[in-house]
Amino acid sequence: MVLVGSYKLFTVNPDTLAGTEIDLPREDARPRRVELTSDGRVWYVDYAKGYIGAYDPASGEIQEWRTPGGENSAPYAMAVDDRDRLWFVETRQKPNRFVGFDPASQEIFSSAPVKSGGGSVRHMVFDADRNAIWFGTDTNYLGRADLP
Repeated sequence: MVLVGSYKLFTVNPDTLAGTEIDLPREDARPRRVELTSDGRVWYVDYAKGYIGAYDPASGEIQEWRTPGGENSAPYAMAVDDRDRLWFVETRQKPNRFVGFDPASQEIFSSAPVKSGGGSVRHMVFDADRNAIWFGTDTNYLGRADLP
């Protein structure tokens, strides 16, 4: 999970219930959402500075990549699909932008506007039956993005 208002992730050991804070590389980072991929990495988006990042609990390594909108992109909602691709929404783009990132190639491979504008998309869920991502917006819309 993220410690909102900080530059930290937080993990809890389910056996001992002991918590551990993980400092991100930049003190001005403000993570918002996290997702897990099948390789065990913890992925996050940095709302304040426009990054997508990965924390590897096995090695302790953290890697980050700039989002297409850069520092003013404000990525917020995020989901992972059944192919371990990450999807997030840049909420300061007008209209919001729905973006796909492939951890295998470490590249952005998809970017599309959210037609309703979105306001801010804060939560997303992957639907394996439809191969789609469902999301809610601050403008009272429920959206569905059909994935390639």
